[in-house]
Amino acid sequence: MKKVLLLTASAGLLLSGCINDYTPSAAATAEDIFKGACMECHEAIEGKDNIYYEIASNKRNADFFAKKISSGSLIMPKFPNITGDGLKAVSQYALEHSVNK
Repeated sequence: MKKVLLLTASAGLLLSGCINDYTPSAAATAEDIFKGACMECHEAIEGKDNIYYEIASNKRNADFFAKKISSGSLIMPKFPNITGDGLKAVSQYALEHSVNK
């Protein structure tokens, strides 16, 4: 049992440390950044065109998305090269394409 817990914890730490080196161009729009960085893993929810996320209402804000993009999470890599106006724009884009859980 201890080995399973140790392996699970190790895998979680390893995955949370993943980095995606995607770098948007200076002229990239929010949609360009989303397509280049996010759509590799995130698809529209079936039956809901252009809606990619179902998020709890208390997390449904641009700051939540910005933190997820910058820091990553257990299964999502961090995107350290998406910063400044690009980060603000893609965070707002993700928010606008999400619904309450």
